[in-house]
Amino acid sequence: MNILDDRTKAQVKEALAPIQHELEVIVYTSGSGLVIPGRDMPGEQRSTLELLKEIAELSDKITLEERPIAGDEEAQNLGITLTPTILLREAGTERTNIRFSGLPGGYEFTTLISTLHMLGTGESELGATSMSHLEKVESPVHLQVFVTPTCPHCPRAVLTAFKFAYHNPHIVAEGIEANEFPMLSQRNRISGVPDTIVRGANQTRVLGAQPDRAFVEAVLSAAAIDDASSGGDHAATNP
Repeated sequence: MNILDDRTKAQVKEALAPIQHELEVIVYTSGSGLVIPGRDMPGEQRSTLELLKEIAELSDKITLEERPIAGDEEAQNLGITLTPTILLREAGTERTNIRFSGLPGGYEFTTLISTLHMLGTGESELGATSMSHLEKVESPVHLQVFVTPTCPHCPRAVLTAFKFAYHNPHIVAEGIEANEFPMLSQRNRISGVPDTIVRGANQTRVLGAQPDRAFVEAVLSAAAIDDASSGGDHAATNP
């Protein structure tokens, strides 16, 4: 049974038509279904794979690959433990810093399509001011954006994080479906979404779908960069 109806497929095909670069969509799954004590059980793996398969069939620029997480060297090096985790990148590149953990359903379906469009066209629509500040980040910063599929404001937060990662390889951006991974959500004290945890030399968070400048300030703070010219009110909070 298909997940996408004919009307949605037509819309997705139109949205993906401008893609010029070959893309790779890698889905890490639990393989044997092994559950590690203290960690969340696997999420919606089958539904995620089926959804991505239907999307890949709508564009000859997209290839889909499933990889069992157990024994996968790349997954181990990246510290990927949640399944499913979707890694999105341009084919032939070593990009590993744009990921989504869980089923990208509901409003997050828009996030997925928009990210594929960005990677496939090179168009992020991130402002020049934000990019100039992000260029100063030269140490690892990890953004975990907790979302739910019923949250209409969540895609903005995830896409902002993905845009940052797109323009700076030191930034890892990960969307996380909070309901699929309740233990992780509880450990991070997620009580509402979107909620973005930003980790680097320092740790901070951004509550809600804030303007780009709030995320820029949080990233600079996490990277221990003192930049008073980043502009705007400080919307980030320390946990």
